[in-house]
Amino acid sequence: MSPAVKPTYHQTSLEEARQLARVDAEGHVYLTPAEGEETYIGQFSTGGGEDEALQYFTRKFDELYNRALLLGARVATQADSSSALRGSLKSLEKELDGGTWLGDVNGLKTLLGEISAGIDEIAGLEKKQNDEAVAAKLQVRENIVAEAEKLAAADPESQHWKSAQARMEELFQTWKTEQRTPPRLSKSQEDPLWKRFREARSTFERHRKAFFVRRDKEAAEIKKAKEALIAEAESLQNSTDYGATTKAYHRLMDSWKALGRGPRKTEDAQWTRFRAAQDVFFNARDEANKQIDAEYAKNLAAKEEILQKLRDLMPFTKPQAIKEQYFKLLDEWDAAGRVPRNDVKRMERAITEIQDAFREAEGAQWKRADPVKNERQNDMVTQLEETIAQLQQDLEQARAAGDATAQKEAEDALAARQSWLEMLKAS
Repeated sequence: MSPAVKPTYHQTSLEEARQLARVDAEGHVYLTPAEGEETYIGQFSTGGGEDEALQYFTRKFDELYNRALLLGARVATQADSSSALRGSLKSLEKELDGGTWLGDVNGLKTLLGEISAGIDEIAGLEKKQNDEAVAAKLQVRENIVAEAEKLAAADPESQHWKSAQARMEELFQTWKTEQRTPPRLSKSQEDPLWKRFREARSTFERHRKAFFVRRDKEAAEIKKAKEALIAEAESLQNSTDYGATTKAYHRLMDSWKALGRGPRKTEDAQWTRFRAAQDVFFNARDEANKQIDAEYAKNLAAKEEILQKLRDLMPFTKPQAIKEQYFKLLDEWDAAGRVPRNDVKRMERAITEIQDAFREAEGAQWKRADPVKNERQNDMVTQLEETIAQLQQDLEQARAAGDATAQKEAEDALAARQSWLEMLKAS
């Protein structure tokens, strides 16, 4: 919709009325054209004078003229559809042709002609918009068909059938929704697309059924292969060669995963047996590792002490001042040696947090020492804030004008600039 247009106001002057008509002694009013016979308009019988009679009939004409001006404003702002505007124009033309008026009739006819041309432009725009909407509708259907064909053409062995089947059903429901919503497609437009869509769905379903037949056959083979893996796992469960046997169990686990899931009714039972054999071995290995961990207890105590010294240096407000001491403690950390297995992750996490904090402090110090970058960022913030202020004005104007398209564009642009500003300020 275009911005609102304030209609002008037409008023026939008394002097103009005197040039167009005369009033007799009984209040009868006649048009007095330059050529031709007089035309009777009517009688003003309320006892007024000649001027009052003329003004009475010019008011009726001015009212018709001003209704035309109002219609012109509606056309200028595209306030209604071309059919609705055309209906209003026809009513005004019929009313003008059906009566005798005191006023600038030719001027009004010219105005109505201009309004008619404006309506023709709106009708042309509506046709263009409708054609574009149909083209968009066709593209939506084409996208539905293309995605269905892609699902149908996918390798059945790599297809995720549950989600693919759900998506195919969504495409079908979307197709039906598109059929119900305007603009409607013609039969010649829709039929070729529907034929492709129907064939894609049929191919997809055929492939799906064939896949599950093959899968049932493969499930029996998986069951047999996993029985062999279980037998090997059970034969290794009492081994004390922990390094080699750990690798062997990892290999067995990789083979198990590579086979995929077997029949649902046997998969869980087979997994329980396979896992039980591993548990026997790994429990024995963990017990042996406990003895090794006990030897690392002294290293853990030393590293705990080093951690505390590092934490005493925090927060790193002046990283350069304590840099030498910081790296000396890190060297002591590395020299302290390994810690018990259960403490490895905790200690790694603790030293990593300290190192990250020191790096961040150094980075912050460097940023503070870079005035050119800070000035550039401040300029960007100022520009964004000015742009946001202008977009907020544009949004208010679009709301006031009832322009939904402009309002949506302003809202999207405003949201993007505000997001950029937040990121820039955060940096």
